[in-house]
Amino acid sequence: MMNLKIKIFLVAILGLYMSTLNAQQPPDFNAEKAAGIFEYDIDGVIKKLKITDEADKRQLTEALKTYNGKMFDLSIEHASTFQELENEFDRNVQIAMQRRDRSQMNGVKAKIQQVIPPIKMQVTAEEKVLNDAMAGILTEKKMISG
Repeated sequence: MMNLKIKIFLVAILGLYMSTLNAQQPPDFNAEKAAGIFEYDIDGVIKKLKITDEADKRQLTEALKTYNGKMFDLSIEHASTFQELENEFDRNVQIAMQRRDRSQMNGVKAKIQQVIPPIKMQVTAEEKVLNDAMAGILTEKKMISG
């Protein structure tokens, strides 16, 4: 009976310790992801959309390759900006955690809100181009029969 109480006590302490560790994990910030930059898995998209027509596959592949290329270019173009934002975010998180003061994050949040939206607008423009290209390829009739 005493052993059971000790085990329960140890499990409770371990659980409390683990939750404390998890609470102290700094949040992760990915500037590229925040800007909406990602590349499509072309084969996965074709499979998901159940495209069987070879001409449609070629057109869709070309549109997605173009989009992915533009996202790669944006990623390279803004790589140093993204790295700088992520480093500044990480530094400020550490300081905020040490001081137990969230206001430390205000400066970096403001910078993120200033830097990310113009890049996000570039991404949105490329998404519109892709959507327009896909609309021409994937009519409602093709989607239903596919």
